[in-house]
Amino acid sequence: MRVRHIVVLILLAVNRTAGATGEENELFVTIPVVDTSAAGSPVKSTGTVRFSEDAEKGRVVCSFECEIQSTNISQQPIVLLVIRQEVRCPSGRIVRRLIEYEHLFEPEPLDPGKAEVEPAEHCQGRRTEPALSRADTPGAETTTLYAEFRDGTTFGDKKYVLHVRQIRKGTLKILRKLEEAYATHGERQFLEELFRPPDPREIREASAVNDLFIQPLRRVQEEHGTAEAIRAVQQKLSNAEEKLTLVGK
Repeated sequence: MRVRHIVVLILLAVNRTAGATGEENELFVTIPVVDTSAAGSPVKSTGTVRFSEDAEKGRVVCSFECEIQSTNISQQPIVLLVIRQEVRCPSGRIVRRLIEYEHLFEPEPLDPGKAEVEPAEHCQGRRTEPALSRADTPGAETTTLYAEFRDGTTFGDKKYVLHVRQIRKGTLKILRKLEEAYATHGERQFLEELFRPPDPREIREASAVNDLFIQPLRRVQEEHGTAEAIRAVQQKLSNAEEKLTLVGK
């Protein structure tokens, strides 16, 4: 790791004056991601971030793409995972992202040895800042903030999942309402409930619940039919309730 870091610093110094295209003040550099999680973290993150930076009229444009995978290195399946990513452009601009991986509604948790993969198209950015007289060393870090295991035990501080728990609670409420509408009144009532936006007065984080869970169910109905949407609702609810017997609400 130390050798590779030295190479990155050399590339930074060389490319600052002449980039890969030969244009003055253009920079290209790829660096490894550093995992800064606390000791005992159940997840190990690895990967790279590729920066490109160009000076334009006294301002610096920094673009980056990252490919990161976070592997469950524990012996327990993970149901919920929260990771913070921090990318520092050579211009000094810092971009932080909080990523939440929710497996409660999925058939399988994140099993030991399996990884969450953050492909480049999902991990990229472009920032424009005033040009600095001194460039910083680019950096990329990931930190595992919280993990909830299938047996109900946890790693990290619960303050990082207050937002996720509200989304989880709201999603469960709507899925149960959809299942009840179908069981009691049939497909017509199911469709009315499915295409009714979540009410923020009843559902906290209503917008997130709609975007992350309900809108995909609407697409299932539009592309594959009502019967498939009903099956998807029932499956997600079954997946969640099975795990909740151990994890808790």
